[in-house]
Amino acid sequence: MTFTLHTADAHDYDAEAKLIETTYQNDPDEMQIIKQQLLALRHERTYTEAFELVVKDQTNTIVGLGALSDSYILGQPTARIAILFPLLVAPDYANQGIGRQLIDELEHRAFVRGYQAVAITGSPDYLTRFGYQPALDFGITANPLATGICMLRELRPDALRHFSGKLVYPNALT
Repeated sequence: MTFTLHTADAHDYDAEAKLIETTYQNDPDEMQIIKQQLLALRHERTYTEAFELVVKDQTNTIVGLGALSDSYILGQPTARIAILFPLLVAPDYANQGIGRQLIDELEHRAFVRGYQAVAITGSPDYLTRFGYQPALDFGITANPLATGICMLRELRPDALRHFSGKLVYPNALT
């Protein structure tokens, strides 16, 4: 099956909401939280349209969603770290490379815009496949967004060597 990746726009928002509903159909509370957080992210001062991506299948149905938002380390605002949230793939499309496609493109876009690293909270078993390491390995602490461990991936070698402290999430995610 062929998939295409696009920068999301307002025409995609309803379909993104449906993807969230499908992905979290067994957890309605989490579903509502994620929908509200994504909406709030779009209203953040630092929101960048180019950091919200969707993957569509051959029928133009959204089957994947990923977004980045701006973050920093407390007391060290020059540490540019992008938070990867949400990262969703429709359950029927799992294990087809959609998550990797989203992560790769979002990391590239963050790199081009001068970010030192990308952070995501999730399963270390999954995220280490993409080169992510526990944030604590870098001396960085975080309040996780959900169950899981905050993981970081430097976008440049040793990009975080001079930084340590607490990762500050956008208001929309706290």
